[in-house]
This record gives sequence, C-alpha cells and structure tokens, in this order.
Amino acid sequence: MKTVKPLIALLFGTLVLSGCNAESYPPEVKTDLVSLCMEGILSGQTNVIDKDGKKPSAADFLKLCEFRYGEFIKEVPLADYLAQQTHLYESFQRAYRQKYVLEDVYNSLSPKDKETFAITSKVMLGLETEEVEQ
Repeated sequence: MKTVKPLIALLFGTLVLSGCNAESYPPEVKTDLVSLCMEGILSGQTNVIDKDGKKPSAADFLKLCEFRYGEFIKEVPLADYLAQQTHLYESFQRAYRQKYVLEDVYNSLSPKDKETFAITSKVMLGLETEEVEQ
C-alpha cells in the first residue's frame, strides 16, 4: 500500500504538469514551416550569406530553418497558428467566390491573425515588418 500512494501521486502530478505545457506542434506543421523557410531562401526572397560573404550550403540552410522553427514555436502558440491558417484559408475561399484581390484577403484577417502572419514572416522568412506590409 505504501508504494501505491507515491505512484498515484506521481501519475497525478505528471498529468497536472502536462496540462501546463503548451501544446506541441505536430510534425506536419513543422514540415510546412521549415519548407516555407527553405522556399524563401532557395527562391531568393530571403538572402542568407555567412560571415565570410559566401552563400551557405543546403545543409546550412536547413539548420537555419530548424533554428528559426525553434524560435517561432516559442513565440506563437499552436492554437494561434492553426486559427490563423484556418482563417486565411476561409478568407481565400471567400475571395475566390467574390472575386476579391489578395489585399482583401489580408485585410479580412483579425488583428491576432495579422500578428501571427507578421511573426511568421519575420521569424521563418527573415522579413522585417515593413517588408511584409508592402
């Protein structure tokens, strides 16, 4: 009986503490964000040059994108990111049906969604806020 009580306390404590942690990003979302970062670099939208002025290798780019992903998940809770993605998708659906332009899609997002979009652009693509708004 003495070993059962500590075990129950340990299990209960683990459950309580696991409820305090933010929900972790699923692997497919990580893949999407790292791919977004890599696409930005490989397309030339995001210029990356090492300290010697040389262009890093693809492996270096991947390490950079993994680092950016780690920083991104510290700033944006999964629920906020998923909500922004859902709202963006819904906004594109409305825009397509009603013949809106891309500016209308962005303008229809909530301030919270716009903030998440700005953080995504800044952290994952390395763009500054002024560049995002242009």
